[in-house]
Amino acid sequence: MPLEFAPASDPDEWDAYIRDLPHACAFHSSVWKQTLCASYPPYRAGDYFVTRDGERVGAWSGMTFAPLPFWSFEEAAPWHLFGGLLSNEDDPPIEDALRAWESSARRLGRSALTLTPPPSDFGRWRDALSASGFEKIESKFTHSMGLPEHVETLWENYKGSVRTDVRRAEKSGVSVRPALVVSDADDFYDLYAATMDRFDSLAKPRDMVRHLTFSPIGRLLVAEREARIVAGLLYLHFGKTMTVWMAASVPEERRYSPNHALYHAALTDALYAGCERVDFGASPPENEGLVKFKESFGATRAEFGTFLKGIAPVRLGLWRLAEPAMRKAYRLLQKTTQ
Repeated sequence: MPLEFAPASDPDEWDAYIRDLPHACAFHSSVWKQTLCASYPPYRAGDYFVTRDGERVGAWSGMTFAPLPFWSFEEAAPWHLFGGLLSNEDDPPIEDALRAWESSARRLGRSALTLTPPPSDFGRWRDALSASGFEKIESKFTHSMGLPEHVETLWENYKGSVRTDVRRAEKSGVSVRPALVVSDADDFYDLYAATMDRFDSLAKPRDMVRHLTFSPIGRLLVAEREARIVAGLLYLHFGKTMTVWMAASVPEERRYSPNHALYHAALTDALYAGCERVDFGASPPENEGLVKFKESFGATRAEFGTFLKGIAPVRLGLWRLAEPAMRKAYRLLQKTTQ
């Protein structure tokens, strides 16, 4: 029997069902999608329960991107975040789910499909997507690690330099605490926005960071020294996965190792919260220092990528012509409203 997609209209039912599925993470949750849609109105959730012969066999986590009435796209998740099929079956029906997703998108008049499958089963996803006519449009890598049962083991698994840096932070008067008020989130956001400016990248909206900080899936840790916030780390927690979403620090304060103290605190939080794995997030390939930093905590590199399939070639072609100008205008608007 072919798979069928049934729209997931109840956020609580959606979260309750997917929370314990293998590889579920915050980017699949209803809170994340509500926050994203509030910050970026062209997006809306496109989640479905996957059924076969009337029996639920999984879930499809997706988004719809509709910048203008003429253009709409089905995306498993924006910004190269993971989406797509979630299933507790030993042999997830990836190929059947792709066919059902495309069939649904064609009925709804979408222009294209974009999917970033998770690293956990990337090889099979890559083969299935290629066989279904998708092209790989970007290669990425993240760093992930499994969490041990005990915090003592977590500490022992760090490289010796990490333990030294955490102790240095403590001796230098660095203290770590959760964000308690909106001004904590704003102080962190200012550090984050300055970091993005240094890399000539566009920061996410301030309201999005505020909302995630105090949401059920988010927690912001800040590092203070001499009564001011010098670094921060915003992580997301859903199911058995903790995901590092944002981190930033004052450059001249890094000699006191506030980032090492923050990551140690976040990993300890994740362990006590029952997480089984941590995703440190994608890294720019040229940033060797960041890669080494993540690996010093015990994280290992995991490859993934983003795939696209056009199903309305004319509209997709027009979008590709218009997209650079629209992104430039949006970038200017965001910078003036931050």
